[in-house]
Amino acid sequence: MLSLPRVAWPILIAGILGAASAAAIPVSRLEVRIVTGAEELSAGSSLELRIYEAGKSVRRLPLVNGEGWPRDSTHLIPVKLNDPLDPRSVVRFSLYYRSASPSSQGLEIVAADVELPSGASPPERLLDTTLSGVISAPGELATTDRDEAALLCKSDSDCDDKRMCNGRERCAPRSAGADARGCVKGTPLVCPVNQVCAEGVGCRGIAPEKPNPPSP
Repeated sequence: MLSLPRVAWPILIAGILGAASAAAIPVSRLEVRIVTGAEELSAGSSLELRIYEAGKSVRRLPLVNGEGWPRDSTHLIPVKLNDPLDPRSVVRFSLYYRSASPSSQGLEIVAADVELPSGASPPERLLDTTLSGVISAPGELATTDRDEAALLCKSDSDCDDKRMCNGRERCAPRSAGADARGCVKGTPLVCPVNQVCAEGVGCRGIAPEKPNPPSP
């Protein structure tokens, strides 16, 4: 049995909780890791990541910009998101392929992971899933749909977006204003006059403007 000094337990528990909640925080970037098989991806072809979220339109994220990929190659593609993604709301994700060559028989995907920035080693994967298979041209290789009942929140902490200034989110699936996960937005924090809300700080005074220096 592992024996640790008492002072070490808070550090250990904090680390475990941090790792467990990493995937629950909305993210603004992803990294897609793709290993191809015996078929090359010809120049001019399309390959995109599609992310399906409960109650939202599908996200279509291009992974190539006209370049070709050789057969049996590995690619790490950083993806910046215009709108933060909450991994808890993802129902499924897929790779969509359209070849520029009419003679293409499809694209073999040996392995494809969508990794979340977490600071963990190894990185956490979206839906804890690796895609593999052959994508017909045109066609889509997708994960199994996640049970949408599993997406519903169980407590207020499931809805927490880790931001204080926009108010405290609530888990209330039966409320009229609830989203697809059953979460209700909080009421933004209202600060006193001449104060603004800063994340991690709360209400704070507005720094006075510096007067312009006199003209020579």
